[in-house]
Amino acid sequence: MTTVSEIDPAPALVTLADLTPVHYRESFTLPITSPSSALPITSPSSASPITSTSGVGPARTAEQWARLVLERAPWKARAQMLTAWTLLGIPLAPPWSRTQVLGWRIVRNTPAAIVLESRAALGITARLVFHTSGTHLTQVMLVRYDHRPGRLVWSRLAPGHRRFIRSLLSRL
Repeated sequence: MTTVSEIDPAPALVTLADLTPVHYRESFTLPITSPSSALPITSPSSASPITSTSGVGPARTAEQWARLVLERAPWKARAQMLTAWTLLGIPLAPPWSRTQVLGWRIVRNTPAAIVLESRAALGITARLVFHTSGTHLTQVMLVRYDHRPGRLVWSRLAPGHRRFIRSLLSRL
């Protein structure tokens, strides 16, 4: 298992997410220099696996890391995510759409960073940022409460969400 550290979100990544105001934030980082970073991942734009032969992982873009974390999570974890998002009233993008990652709409995408967004009917807007530096992967989640019910619901879900995200990242 990979060591995952909780960190303060880098101001540049918060700015990149372009979500204001931000009422909740969490951020994790992990080294991607281990041999597990050389595992193949299939790019959505090609049928061939993309691998890092250096073991450092620079062959993976931020989008590929996001897809690995979310779309290649164990079946049970993916089912939990999709169920929770449905219960929160998050309209997910169709799975065949290239403008989404496990239903989250892609807002911004560069090789080093991807920003994903979801908006829940309960009054929560969330943005996920995956950033790769070549040696570390950083995941930042920012939440804005659009309505009072969103604050009430998220305050109960946040501690479990932190544990869940840490477990998803630690399996890399």
